[in-house]
Amino acid sequence: MATLPEGVKELLKSGHNVWIATIGEDGWPNVSIKGSGTLLDDEHLFFADIFSKKTRANLLHNNRVAVGIFNPESKVAVQVKGAATMIEEGDLFDRVSKQIEDLQMGLPSVKYVVRIDVDSVWDMSAGPNAGERLA
Repeated sequence: MATLPEGVKELLKSGHNVWIATIGEDGWPNVSIKGSGTLLDDEHLFFADIFSKKTRANLLHNNRVAVGIFNPESKVAVQVKGAATMIEEGDLFDRVSKQIEDLQMGLPSVKYVVRIDVDSVWDMSAGPNAGERLA
């Protein structure tokens, strides 16, 4: 497992949407935007899944994911790769469900929370370090 660099943790704390890439049983990729994606701790990310049928089906087939995070103001972009675990009960599920409910946006209930164990972090920003491993 890899530890997220401080800059990536700050990027996640700043509330940017994340893009989750999964692979289906048919071999085709699926990318889904998540407004709830954020930092759990130094080695884990998480997001709430409310709508994505394909994401769930793909994770049941293959739990490996890539997460894209981009700050348009600073032009910082990173990719986090890792293994996902779907959580349907317990403290994390309850906490995230309450956070979504407290938004009062009329969203459906959280189906499950996906915890991502960070395996690697990559610089995706334009420039001389693009494509380099950060962690």
